[in-house]
Amino acid sequence: MDAPRLEILEHLPQPAFAVTVGDDGFEFVLANQAYLDIIGWPPDQQFGGPATAVLPDATLATYVEHFMRAVVARSVVGFETDANGGRRSLVVDCSPLFDSAGVCTHLIGIARDVTEQKRVEAALAYHTRHDPLTNLPNRVKLVETLADSLLRTRGGSLVGLVFIDLDEFEVVNDSLGHDAGDALLTVVARRIERVLRAGDSIARFGGDELAIVCNGIKEIDEVRAVAERVQRVFDDPFALDAGDVFLTASIGIALSNGADDRPDRLMRDADAAASYAKSRGRASIEVFDEPMRARALERLEVERDLRLALGRHEMRVHYQPLVRFDQSEVIGFEALLRWEHPQRGLLSPDAFLGDAEDTGLIVPIGSWVLHESCAQASRWATESEYETPLVVAVNVAARQLVPEFVSTVEHALAESGLPAESLVLEITERVLVHDTERIGGVLAGLCALGVQIAVDDFGTGQTALAYLKSLPIHSLKIDRSFVDGLGESEEDAAIVAAVVSLGHALGLSVTAEGVETPRQLSELRSLGCDLGQGYYFARPQPGEVVRALVHRRFQWKQPA
Repeated sequence: MDAPRLEILEHLPQPAFAVTVGDDGFEFVLANQAYLDIIGWPPDQQFGGPATAVLPDATLATYVEHFMRAVVARSVVGFETDANGGRRSLVVDCSPLFDSAGVCTHLIGIARDVTEQKRVEAALAYHTRHDPLTNLPNRVKLVETLADSLLRTRGGSLVGLVFIDLDEFEVVNDSLGHDAGDALLTVVARRIERVLRAGDSIARFGGDELAIVCNGIKEIDEVRAVAERVQRVFDDPFALDAGDVFLTASIGIALSNGADDRPDRLMRDADAAASYAKSRGRASIEVFDEPMRARALERLEVERDLRLALGRHEMRVHYQPLVRFDQSEVIGFEALLRWEHPQRGLLSPDAFLGDAEDTGLIVPIGSWVLHESCAQASRWATESEYETPLVVAVNVAARQLVPEFVSTVEHALAESGLPAESLVLEITERVLVHDTERIGGVLAGLCALGVQIAVDDFGTGQTALAYLKSLPIHSLKIDRSFVDGLGESEEDAAIVAAVVSLGHALGLSVTAEGVETPRQLSELRSLGCDLGQGYYFARPQPGEVVRALVHRRFQWKQPA
């Protein structure tokens, strides 16, 4: 009778086995080859016998429990178990067989090997909670870790959260490519992991942001010590295939308070502290406090309104004249962005430009300013009979200086009809120093269009003379901080004289910003400066207002 039974088991669609249940006890009597292979039964050993001889103790209780439930319920019962020393996972459906007297004589087990399914599920669960690039826990896992840490705080201990925002990481992505950026993130993560305390955990919050959960904290200085160790990992350059990269981080700290202790609150507060650290000059550490919460809420409101500003036509361009000293006349204008906020009135760039750059909104806003300024300058050229066409100078942010920007400028010129030589694009010295190689290619493309390039705020950064010589630059703008002291500070006069001399030696024109007094003007003219702008000539005004200055010639006043 065993042979026919085994034949039946061999033809079942899943690995199968039979169990005898009766007066003789719980005994395995038959199994097909597929089941034997799964449980790792030795091929030269006869299968069968008491359950204790067939199953290891770890799984015997599971089989007995569920097989007996099937008998009592007189129906199929399914359960999960391990096999082959835990190397395989099975789902078993147990079906009881009864004789005419209603006594259970056999149980048929149908097993499904779900090992691969379990592996896939475990991998999916892991990947939903871990960052595939750095292999760190991701934001989902961070929330779970924080929640668990807050629940486990005992004996007055607290939980600290250290939020790490990498400074100017987008510059690496833009200049060296996303592969280099990915490699840099991974190296940064490994360095930070090495300086953590036992019991602390690091996660990738998103993008270029990391977070550390600090457990068992008694006072804020313990969390600050962790942040300071993290800060020191940025002292040395990061070695990438593309070369060494220097990086800094703005770090924010938040501490649980025993009251409003929720993961979202801690993450929000630590993020706000990191943002404040970045706004105060980057590469610093800030601890969250209540005044910071108010600033964070204000910033969120600004960002929200800023995203709607272009669509609501709230942005404005004001223009300040550029005056040539030797001819005492206006030769062009600098375009300066303003925001006509519906509640706060007319805002200068200082009130919102940092948020625009951090959120990336500076790119569409900057494109709008460029198109608007070119169109305005083209209208001035049509209305005036100037022998020399007026120029318009437009500031360009670091985020805008990507290869696609050349096409943006070309489109603005074509759409407005403004000659390329009438457009001056101003970039800050700081941007030039930090990303010379990438920007050099963009500047070359712009110069191929015929556009002029000016270095703004010159003297405040670290521009090497080689950059000025090798890059396609047409003019320098002396930062207003040096112009302020003219007539009073010999040092400022010496700096301005050196910049003018340097610019002229390189064949560049030199413009002074922030000219406000006759004495400053007199000093600049005597030092040979070419152009100037400032309140002495005119404040920035809308295009229709400054139209009257297009033909303006100035009579210089003698300094008092």
